[in-house]
Amino acid sequence: MPIPLSPLTTICPHCGWKRTSIPTSDALKLNVDWFCRCPICQYTELETRPASRAEIMRERLRQFLR
Repeated sequence: MPIPLSPLTTICPHCGWKRTSIPTSDALKLNVDWFCRCPICQYTELETRPASRAEIMRERLRQFLR
């Protein structure tokens, strides 16, 4: 049975770009759930941490309003 991963926030320390991903299954999708480089400045050493409750709610609201 698939178990969704915990929501993650990816941060670019170079330009300050930040994105919270809420995976819907145990299969990650590139450029949706997992980022290899910053889409703004192409920096490759991104930081990843567990998402806070506020970031999770903000991302869910962003997905709802799309």
